[in-house]
Amino acid sequence: MKFKTFFPALAAMLIAGSAVSDTVKIAGADRYQVTVLGDVHYDAKEYHTTKARTPKHEEKRARNINQWQGNSQAILSAAAKESSNTAPFVIQLGDIIHGDCQTVELQGIAMKTAFAVVKKYFNGKKLFSVCGNHEYWGPQGSNEIIDEAFVPLLQKELGKKEKLSGTNYAVRYGKDLYIFYDLRRTTGGAEFVRKVIAQNSDARHVFFITHLPMFPCSKGNPGWVVPDFKELIPLLAKHNAIVLCGHSHFWGHHVYQNANGKLTQFMITSVGYLWSPGTPLEKYFTSFADWKKNINSKYFTKANQWSIDNLNFFKNEDFIHYESLKRIPSGFAKIEVDGDRVLGHIYTDKSGKPAYTTVLKDK
Repeated sequence: MKFKTFFPALAAMLIAGSAVSDTVKIAGADRYQVTVLGDVHYDAKEYHTTKARTPKHEEKRARNINQWQGNSQAILSAAAKESSNTAPFVIQLGDIIHGDCQTVELQGIAMKTAFAVVKKYFNGKKLFSVCGNHEYWGPQGSNEIIDEAFVPLLQKELGKKEKLSGTNYAVRYGKDLYIFYDLRRTTGGAEFVRKVIAQNSDARHVFFITHLPMFPCSKGNPGWVVPDFKELIPLLAKHNAIVLCGHSHFWGHHVYQNANGKLTQFMITSVGYLWSPGTPLEKYFTSFADWKKNINSKYFTKANQWSIDNLNFFKNEDFIHYESLKRIPSGFAKIEVDGDRVLGHIYTDKSGKPAYTTVLKDK
C-alpha cells in the first residue's frame, strides 16, 4: 500500500475503533417499542433526619414519600405490564430521586435504591437513565456523588469497562441511535453528542435523551432548557432527531424547524404526583405564542435575565407544531418505531390502551 493511501486508511480504522468504545451496540428489530418513564422523584423518610428548609419544601417531601405507598407503584406496575418484549431496555428521563437528602452519603444511597426499585419492575430489562437536576439537589458533594454512586450503575447496564463521562453515553439499537445527555456543563455533553453522531452517520432515527427540555415549555423556570441548546439544535435538526425529555411534569409535543431541518420534542410527565385513572387529557397550549402569554411575569424581570435570553432565542414562527397537554394525570409513554415512522403513545391508567397517540416522525 502506498503511503498516501495508508495513512487515510489507518485514520479510518482508528475512527471505527473509537466508535466501538463510544457507542454500545445492541442487535435490534426493524419494528419495536420502548417504554419511557418520566421523573420518578423516589424518596423515603430515612433520607431526611430534619425538617425541610421551608413548609412548602416539607409539603413536597411528604407528598413524594407518600406517593410511593400508592400511585407511583401503580404506574410502574402498569408500565411493566404494558412494556413491550421487542426492546430489551427501558428509558428513564432523570430525577429518579427527589434528592435534598440529609447527607451526601444518603443522597448516593437514595440513587442506588431508586435505580434498583425501578429496575425490579421490568423483568430483567436494561434500565438506561440520565442525570436530572434533583440528582444534585442536596448537600455539598451531591454533584460528585452522581459520578460515584449513579454512573457505575449505568456502566453495569451498558456492560462497559471504560468509565463514562457522567451520564453521557450512546446506544445503537439496530438501525437507531439513542444518545443520553448529561445536563451538567462539566461533562462535555455537546462534544460527546457531536462525536457519536459522526460515528453513527448512517443511523435511521436519532433519539436525544435529556432531562431538561430542548425547547421552552415549562410554566416554572420557562427558560431552563438544555445548557448546550444553541449548539445542539442545528446539529440534531440536521438528522431530524427526536428529543425525549421530562422535568416539567406534563405531556408535550413540539416541532421546531430551521434551515438545518426539523427537531421534534416529546415531553413525558412524571411517574407519580397525581394519577387519575380514566381522566381524559386536555390541551393547555396549542402554540408557542399562546404558551408565552401564560408565563408568570416574574420570569421577565432582570433577576431572571438568563431565562429571558434563552426565551428570546426562540421565535413563534420557529415552531410548526406546539402542543402541551394537561399536567395531570401522570403516567408513562411508549415509543413505537415502525420502519421510517415513529409514534409516541401516552398511557395514563391501567386500561392497557394509550390515552393519546401522536406521530413524532413520518419519513
